[in-house]
Parts: sequence; C-alpha cells; structure tokens
Amino acid sequence: MINLMYLVLTAMLALNVSAEIINAFFMLEKGIHHTNDIIDATNEKVIASMEEISKTKTQYQPLVDESKRASSAIQPLVKLIEEVREQVVKESGGRFPNDGSKDAGKPIGKKDKDTPQRILVDQKKGAQIKAAVVKAKAELIQFIRDVKAKNIKGVVITDAEIADLEKNFLLEIDDESWKKNQKPTWEAHVFGYLPVAACYPLFTKFENDAKASVSQVINFLAAKMGATEVTYDKFAVFSSPKSPYILLGETFETEIALGAFSSQAQFSVNVNGQNIPVKDGKAEFKSKPGSLGQQKYKATITVKNPLTGEVESVNKEFSYEVGSPSVTVSADAMNVFYIGVENPLSVSASGVSSNDVQVTLSGPGGGVLKPGSGKGKYVVTVTEPTAKGSFCSVVITNKKDNKSIGKFDYRVKRIPNPVAKMNQKTGGNIPAGELRSMSGIYAELENFDFDAKCTISGYNATVQEPRKDPYNSPRVSSGAFSPDIVKALATAKAGTVLTIYDVSARCPGDPAPRAINSLVFNAK
Repeated sequence: MINLMYLVLTAMLALNVSAEIINAFFMLEKGIHHTNDIIDATNEKVIASMEEISKTKTQYQPLVDESKRASSAIQPLVKLIEEVREQVVKESGGRFPNDGSKDAGKPIGKKDKDTPQRILVDQKKGAQIKAAVVKAKAELIQFIRDVKAKNIKGVVITDAEIADLEKNFLLEIDDESWKKNQKPTWEAHVFGYLPVAACYPLFTKFENDAKASVSQVINFLAAKMGATEVTYDKFAVFSSPKSPYILLGETFETEIALGAFSSQAQFSVNVNGQNIPVKDGKAEFKSKPGSLGQQKYKATITVKNPLTGEVESVNKEFSYEVGSPSVTVSADAMNVFYIGVENPLSVSASGVSSNDVQVTLSGPGGGVLKPGSGKGKYVVTVTEPTAKGSFCSVVITNKKDNKSIGKFDYRVKRIPNPVAKMNQKTGGNIPAGELRSMSGIYAELENFDFDAKCTISGYNATVQEPRKDPYNSPRVSSGAFSPDIVKALATAKAGTVLTIYDVSARCPGDPAPRAINSLVFNAK
C-alpha cells in the first residue's frame, strides 16, 4: 500500500505544483493518515482478540503483554516527525485558522520549497529522521529476539522467522535509490526542495511505515497463538498515471488501486461508466483522447468491507493534460515585430506542460510582453527599431528546472509606408463628374495584416483646367480638401488635371510624419 502511495506522490511531483496538485498532496496525506488510524484501531482489535484467547490459554499472556509494549519502539520516531512537521509549518508561515474554509488548518506556506530544504536537508533534520527510522527498525527486531529469549511456554520463534520478518519490514530506508540518482544524501533525495504540502504525505508515510511495522510485530506474535491478522475496513481510491502529460495521438495509461492496498483485495473498478478488469489488486485504465487540453475521468471502486460485510463505493475525479505534437517553421527574413501595433504571439513547447512554460523578452526594441486571450497566447508591443544584426528575442524557459527551451529572434521595424489614395485610386483618368464630387485623400496600408490606421498629415495640390491659369493650393494639414480646392474642382471638365504632391502621412508609433506617394488625376 505504502509503495503505491509513494509512487503516486512521485508522479505528482513530476507535475507543475498547481493548486490542484497542492490539494492532491493534502488528499494523499489525509488518506495515509486515515490508514494510520485504521492500523491503530486494528492493532487494538488484534490485541483484544489475543486477550480473549489468553483467558483460556493463559500460557499466551506474556505475548499479550509484549504486544502492548511493541509500539514503544517507534514513539521517538513518531515524536521526531511531529516536531519536524510543526517546525516546517511554523517557519513557513504557520497555519490557516480553523474557520471552516477550504484551507482551514493547512499550512499557509504550502508551496514554500526553501523552508523544507533548509530544515530537512541543510539543518539535517531529514538525516535525524533517517537515523530514527533505522533505530526504530532495529529495536523492533530486537524486541522479537528478546521475546524469543524469554522461552515462553508453547511459543516457538526461529531465527529464520525473525530474518524473514526483518526482510519484509515496511519500516525501511532505501539507500540504493539516492545513490543511483547521484544525490549527495538520502535526505536530499527524499526532501530536497519539496513544497511544504508535499512533505505532509511523506511525514505521514514514515509514521505509517512505523505503525504498520508495529502491526507486523503484533501479527507475528498473534500468529503464535492463532489470532487474526490485520484487515482494513476503510478504503480510498488512487490513480497513478505513467505520464500526466501526453501528446495528441498517444495513449493515456494509469493504474487505479485501492488505497488500503492488498493484492488479495476483492473489488471492482469503473471509470467513466466502463468496467475495468482487476488483476493482482489493481486495474489499468487506458484512454485515447481526441482533443487537446485538460481531460478528466471519474474512477469508482466498489468493495465489500471485510469487517462489516457491507458493500461500499468510493469515487474520485482525476485529470491529465493532452498536448499537441509541434513543428515550428519560420521564415527568418520575415520574423518582424512592428512598432505601433500589438504583435500577437503563440507559444507552445512539445512535451512540456503549458503550466511550466515561461515566456520573456530580451534585447533591444523596447519590447513589452503581456498575456493574450487564451493559453499560450501573448501580445508584444515594441517602440524602437533594431539596428542591422541586432534582435528583440523571445526566450522560452521551463519553469520546473529553469532551463531554456528555445530562443527566437525578431527584427523591430516601423509600419510600412501607406499608399495615398482618392476613391480607391492612386491616379490616372477619372470622369470629370467624379472628380468634382471628391472631398479629399486618405492613406491606406496595403497587404498589412495588423489592425492599424495611418492618417494624412499634409499635402500640396494644383488644379489645372484647360486654357486657364493653374490653381496652386496652400499646404493642407489633413487629408480633406480645403474649401479653395473644392471650389477649383467645382468647374472641372475634360482635360482638367489634379496633382497632389509632397504628401505626408503618420502611422502608429511614428515620431514624425513620413513622405509618401503623389497622385495625378486627368479628367475625361
């Protein structure tokens, strides 16, 4: 059971520590803590059963007395764990008040990673826990040896049985994993930079191992007089996915098991209305999603309580994230951010959860990055053109390990020159009646995909009618025709020429007006 819970915790630690994952740690801690209560209650029932037997078989009374003393071997370990837990909670900000809210009683600094690292690794409280685990296990084994040495009448304990019990003890320190993973110490491997919330189920796990080991000792002694072994009467459901993040087209796989795990447990599993076969105490659920994003599934376990005989059901909803296989193709000569407009940016990293992707800007251009509308969407605004050979860079980082995923360079340019037009035309022949009805010119950004608008800031104009002196308009400071130009065009007839020159326009982000094209129209 504990091995499964530890696998679930390890899988959770591979995820981004979001609010859902933080809550999952407390759910896991609650489940293990509840199992501890079950073990305590069951131990009491086993001892009570032993006492009943000893009333008629008085030779077994010493086994009853020794069973009652077994838990004393783990008290220093349990006390140390409680003290360290309280120290971590206190130094990470204390607890939320017990006011009935969803966070009532939980540590305020539940996402704090520095405090557990400092206390458990740097200050070696984790090493103290390791030493206490080793000592508690040794004392429990010595306890059995001491019982053997008493030569209790009718009780035979062999060295082989003691060795087998020691080999299968749940209270154990795995010194192979941290060495294999090249960690400096056991405590750095187990507790290094874990958030406070993740420490909770780990602390309770060691308490569970200790209590379960006491239960092993009590059952060992009870077996010498025919008492029953531990059975669990409450259950929880857990899902341990092989990967919480998959790509579209891949198959999602997870193992769903009874919280009080036993390979002999008889129970049924149903996921989203589908019955899942149970083999060796666990069920394997597979799903091939057809869409991206978060996917949810509801698992229900139905089990017959071995103590009450009643059928009970426990259900829980889980989720995982589906990403998309991505291929990035970019035309280097067109990687441009334009001044004066919002430049949309879409970012995704194949194989990395969207919650772990961090996007920043670096380099020249006066760039500012802000979130856009939707996951992975951003908006970039820039203010200064980049020189040749320099770039404004988009930097993608994995927040989990602060490693760079990619860097993409963009040139910063001003908006291209707009085209001066009159009635959708830039010049040429025009009916005289149409020319007489015109009221001004405007600037149009052709083939520019951004939502930007340029305005005419000034121009000069000449109206030349056949066999008349030309009318030269004073400088006009907008795109509209001045009253004098309108008057000059009012008598336009075939052969009249309108020339608009020295045209200037201003686009978003421009510090000053820019010169653009002239227009020449011939009335016909």
